[in-house]
Amino acid sequence: MHLAGLLSDLLLSLWRGTMDCALTDDVVSWDWAVLSDGDVWEAHGAAVAAAGQHLPGSFDRKPRNIADKINTSYKTWEFQLYLFALGPALLYGILPEPYWRNYCKLVQGFRIICQHRISFAEMRAANNILAEWEFEFETLYYQRREDRIHFIRPCAHQVNHLVAEAVQKGPPVCYAQWTMERTIGNLGQEIRQPSEPYENLSREGIRRAQVNTLKAMLPELDEPPKGLPAGAVDLGGGYALLRKRDPEPAYPQGAEREAITLFLDGPPPQIFKWARLQLPNGQIARSYWRESLKPPHKLRVSRNIKFTVDGITRFGEARYFTQLAVKAEDGNEWTFINVAVVALYSLPDEDLLRSSFHTVASCTYERDDIQVISVKSITSVIAMVPHCPRLPSGVQEDRYFMAEKPGLDVATFGIFDDPEVEDGDEDGPFS
Repeated sequence: MHLAGLLSDLLLSLWRGTMDCALTDDVVSWDWAVLSDGDVWEAHGAAVAAAGQHLPGSFDRKPRNIADKINTSYKTWEFQLYLFALGPALLYGILPEPYWRNYCKLVQGFRIICQHRISFAEMRAANNILAEWEFEFETLYYQRREDRIHFIRPCAHQVNHLVAEAVQKGPPVCYAQWTMERTIGNLGQEIRQPSEPYENLSREGIRRAQVNTLKAMLPELDEPPKGLPAGAVDLGGGYALLRKRDPEPAYPQGAEREAITLFLDGPPPQIFKWARLQLPNGQIARSYWRESLKPPHKLRVSRNIKFTVDGITRFGEARYFTQLAVKAEDGNEWTFINVAVVALYSLPDEDLLRSSFHTVASCTYERDDIQVISVKSITSVIAMVPHCPRLPSGVQEDRYFMAEKPGLDVATFGIFDDPEVEDGDEDGPFS
């Protein structure tokens, strides 16, 4: 969605103090222009770049140092990750609170509206919070001043129409430009002759439409779906265990042994550790067991997961995945329970979560709080990015904030992690 790039340009122009200033106005009076200080801007750009290694490979291209690259082809996807995934946490404590809270409303509204499936209640919530954002944006920045009317660009008004457009057309996934641009790129790659390019492009488009029509009428003409790689175990429902796997079974040790004992209500059996788990949304969750073997500068951390237990959403670090052998209910046969052994993050700080309109979920890492969960309770791979905020309570400490991939269903529509790649440092299809 290129609206993200337009909004990024608008907000950063204001926060950096680079927006055109009328003769009757004064940049010194812009209390929101906190990034106009060169040192603050450079430090912020470094924080954006440092967050990149904590974003999983399924997040595609990681954002570069925005202070260095903003004027040299910073990609729309980088702006989207920056604005809607990293910005609320990285700008906390930098932007004055009224402007930060206004920005968080924009982010929360976008996160709701960019889902692949949106309920009526969510549509209503998105409509309310985006309408509040636009009204407050005009009040805080424009302030009904004639010499600041250029602050209100068309993209600011477009935000207020997103929900109405979703009612008419569906979520932005239905009309985002990513699909059209990829199709144009694919057709361009198929042109073989440099002469008469437009005629060749038309013929390729017609041929593509004819082939798609035949495949729709006769599905057996299409290539069969690619199966799982060798050695994988299909768990059903879109979940699959992927190698690497321990060559020999072994008994779990330490806190992991205690957690499995508690889960089984008995002594744990010997287990094989599995390195990766494929999820129904196409993401691949990796594990600390294998990722810890790589140097940090060569890693895109993909072992942090979001899961649901007893109706509560939690975050955790996957230590490894395994199958626990247990006796069936009849007591005669053995069966496997497919589980993940995870180290938990704490619940998010409630005050910060509330003041950020649920855009900044800041947690502590509970290294010794090990829990065993069903793999089918895992919903997505997330990023847990380190930061050191001063909480609303006044406490300042090292924590991690959660970042989800914006518009996951949009960006991975037909494009998934490659299960054949075991532990690579891939940047995804947009690298």
